[in-house]
Amino acid sequence: MFGQVRRAGQLLSSNVESMLDKATDPRKLMLLLRSEIEDELVALQGERTKTHRDADRLEAAAKAKADVAEERTGKAKLAVDKGRQDLARSALLTRESERKLAAELQAEAEETRAEVARIDSAIAELEAKREDTLARLDAMPAPSAKACTAPSRPTRADGRLDRVEAMEQRIDFTTSRAADPVPANVDEEIARLEQESAIEAELAAMQGKGMGKGKGKSKK
Repeated sequence: MFGQVRRAGQLLSSNVESMLDKATDPRKLMLLLRSEIEDELVALQGERTKTHRDADRLEAAAKAKADVAEERTGKAKLAVDKGRQDLARSALLTRESERKLAAELQAEAEETRAEVARIDSAIAELEAKREDTLARLDAMPAPSAKACTAPSRPTRADGRLDRVEAMEQRIDFTTSRAADPVPANVDEEIARLEQESAIEAELAAMQGKGMGKGKGKSKK
């Protein structure tokens, strides 16, 4: 999703004054720049709609996963009451995995919201540059009849677009998330042990409450 914003940044950073100084036909160059900006605005609007929809989907998935995770606690308590500590332990382990996934989805949703904001900023800047381009075109002399029959894209402008494409190819960028690292270090192993200890403590607390209820009933 970041490709469109990067492309918009390249258009925004283009030095119009330098391009005009080198252009054999400044008006045609400005017409080309205006066309490029307008095409990019259309693409960005489409990207914004898609990104906004992705953020909504991620937030909904994060909430659903968090809700399911919390249901595991009740299931673990039921398993303890029935004397199935093995099922209770599995339920709590699953709960922790689902909590982690919910947090990852929420973090991704927040980053996607931030991308929407970046797209909004790029759109605003491109619209300002488009207005500047239109003002420059209005200030230029009207094209002659001979100029109207010339090719629509000047050679220097074509060269500039070729350089933009080459620049895009040189930028090392990926839109997918990096693969999860292999859990092979000491910190991750210790974290796993700490989680198991916390679950054992929670199970013990559940069992203690269950025994307390049983004693209360026997006194009656």
